[in-house]
Amino acid sequence: MTTETVSDSNQPGAPPHRRSRLVATAIGLVAAVLVAEAALWLTGRPHFPEPHTFPPQFMLVGEPDAEGWIRHVNKPTTTIRFRYESDPRGYFGSDRTVVHTTNSLGFRGEEFPLVETRDGRIEAIGEKPDGVLRIVFLGDSVTFGEGVHDADTFVERVGRRLSAGPTRRLEVFNFGVGGHNTSDALWVWQRYARRLDPDLVVHTFVLNDAEPRLFQLDRSTREPVRVPRRIESRRARWTGRPDTWWSGSQLASLSWKAWSSRKLDSATLSYYRELNASDSPHWTRCRQSLTALQQIDTPLAVVVFPLLHDLAGHPFRQVHFDLAKTCRDAEVIDLWEPLSRRAGNDTPSLWVDPADAHPNEIAHAVAARVIAERLERLLSNPGSPPRSVP
Repeated sequence: MTTETVSDSNQPGAPPHRRSRLVATAIGLVAAVLVAEAALWLTGRPHFPEPHTFPPQFMLVGEPDAEGWIRHVNKPTTTIRFRYESDPRGYFGSDRTVVHTTNSLGFRGEEFPLVETRDGRIEAIGEKPDGVLRIVFLGDSVTFGEGVHDADTFVERVGRRLSAGPTRRLEVFNFGVGGHNTSDALWVWQRYARRLDPDLVVHTFVLNDAEPRLFQLDRSTREPVRVPRRIESRRARWTGRPDTWWSGSQLASLSWKAWSSRKLDSATLSYYRELNASDSPHWTRCRQSLTALQQIDTPLAVVVFPLLHDLAGHPFRQVHFDLAKTCRDAEVIDLWEPLSRRAGNDTPSLWVDPADAHPNEIAHAVAARVIAERLERLLSNPGSPPRSVP
């Protein structure tokens, strides 16, 4: 006769001590979740930064082309105020505001010696004074200096550095406009900047300069509209607070933020790699404009401002090399290394704001130092061959 041993789990009911352990574990888990929720609430985490506020920023210029694209500049004779949610570096001041001042032509800074005639042409006011050295800067919102005070843009800083000597009379002109691509930079040169008879042209290139232009006629209404970038909708969706039934949970929101940040990083990499791929029609048009800029009579320097995304890893390094090959007849000034060294492993430390990845005043200061050093070499040795390797 055999004797069978029956385990507790096969008996009709679990022993009281086991039920107690299960209950205690469940209570412990609930308590841990509640404590974590409370801690996150008390520390304000996770935080979803709000984009800065701003007024209408641009003015359309001229007639649409055959495809409906319209050129634009900044709104003229105004102060464009950006107000930020926070002031992480104590830079914005008590009202958390940056003011961007524009002149009567819609460019940043004081008045240029240019005037628009009644028939829409641009003419110079008087002759360039003897002994004056003029440098014009072309580019997009980075050149314009979105998010930094007027005196802190790298254009103004370069001007102060290069004019430090007692024998040099220097004038710098900032033709940067938010949303401009290389085609727009070429247009600004042809319509405005060349009228100043400059001694040097500096074009700032950023990876998004291969994007299409910013304004186009709507096919149905025939009214000009801003053309959204494909990455913008993803950025808005993956940087904001989730709008779901569980968004009231800080733990769930924290998990969402970690997941969405990885998604946005992946989407950003894919977007800019596709945009600047060698077989991309956008890069082809961009390269054509860069080639045309190198054919102007005035010496050209191309400043490569890296996208402020993982500077330590620099996933777009190959694009920088491809750009240097395209700009072999220009002086290429690549800012990746000095900006990467300044940021270390904290690329967002160079952002204007947690919700605005434009270069901040720290990045502009680093850029100005490097650019001024290279331009000094060009100005001191006007016949020297360009350095096109970043």
